[in-house]
Amino acid sequence: MKWLPARAYDNGIYVVFSNPIGMDDDQLKNGCSMVLDPFGDVLAECRKLDEDMAVVTCTRDKLQKAGGHRYRKARRPEIYGEVIAQKNDSQLKVVWM
Repeated sequence: MKWLPARAYDNGIYVVFSNPIGMDDDQLKNGCSMVLDPFGDVLAECRKLDEDMAVVTCTRDKLQKAGGHRYRKARRPEIYGEVIAQKNDSQLKVVWM
């Protein structure tokens, strides 16, 4: 699950990943639920094939220091409506040079 730390870091958020244990059709699900911080570091992980629980403390300080924080601050939701409302030409024109 190498994508989990990347998503936590890219978005500058805490990530809680819950994974089931047992058979799902023909696949064995091994659990390994985890909590990651905004830097992509695993804070806690459930490793037993049994009922397990992880408890972590999430701080606002890490959210503000993480690399993804600047991307969240750069978002401009007030213009999303304008972008969505623009007419979309359903036929794409590709020009090869």
